[in-house]
Amino acid sequence: MTAVQSTRAFVRLLLFPLVGAALMQPVSAGAAESIVTTLPSLASIAREIGGDRIEVIALCRGYEDPHYIQPKPSYAKSLRKAVLLVYGGLELEVGWLPPLLETARNPKIAPGAPGLLEASTAVQRVLEIPSGELSRAQGDIHPFGNPHFMLDPHNALAVTDLIAQRLGELDPAGREAYLDGAASYRQRLEAKIAECEARAEPLRGKSIVAYHKQWEYLADWLGVDVVGYIEAKPGIPPAPRHVASIIELIRGHHVEIVVAATFMDTAAAEKVAQSGGARLVVLPAEVGGIEGTDNYIDFLDAVVRRLVGQ
Repeated sequence: MTAVQSTRAFVRLLLFPLVGAALMQPVSAGAAESIVTTLPSLASIAREIGGDRIEVIALCRGYEDPHYIQPKPSYAKSLRKAVLLVYGGLELEVGWLPPLLETARNPKIAPGAPGLLEASTAVQRVLEIPSGELSRAQGDIHPFGNPHFMLDPHNALAVTDLIAQRLGELDPAGREAYLDGAASYRQRLEAKIAECEARAEPLRGKSIVAYHKQWEYLADWLGVDVVGYIEAKPGIPPAPRHVASIIELIRGHHVEIVVAATFMDTAAAEKVAQSGGARLVVLPAEVGGIEGTDNYIDFLDAVVRRLVGQ
């Protein structure tokens, strides 16, 4: 399915009543308006675009698993004041965001309103869209494709343009400022992408093992092959027999790197890596996941440096 179909599926899950055609009317964002994002990477990009015209709050922290956020009353309060909500989409937040929106009851960010923006609609190539019949027995499967697209910075460039365009629609007086902010940020991000690609060139063509199925966009960007997962099924703890098979796979394929996110079971990943003779690389999966990654460019730099062992 397409990202647009994903948006429609998400909207069907929102339970509160709509306000009808009034939701389609533009809103004026004005100076220092409140913008909410689900992911800290989206918040980082929005801040770069909007500067002091907006205030940005991210609901998810970089050290948290964005699939399983525990909603807090303060989140609904932030959503109640927002003129724009930017969420990842592809059902990444489907388990916790709809109830928050129901509680907030903010028509500016209701389904169909210009203040609700799905970042994944900017992605030209969504990876791993499953085919055939799906069931929960297969684990944490995303029916619209892999939602971790921000791990490929080329997607972040597209998201930058999407957010700038929507901010300009909401705040016409600031349109040129948003476009200028986006252009400046794109230039810096493109320079960092080139730098990271050069640094990671020794990894191209190599095989890695991952704990969880979340690094596919990163691997696709850097030309790395993910040959196995410590989790037999996404989101389900691995059985000892499967772990043993992954250790043998690491040995047989001469895998040098095992990758795990900071919020995964890094002790189990370390055991697998040591048993297979590989190096464990614990990566932040989002901005703010480790110290020194408070913005998207620094996050990208940290991920690549850790992968290459710098």
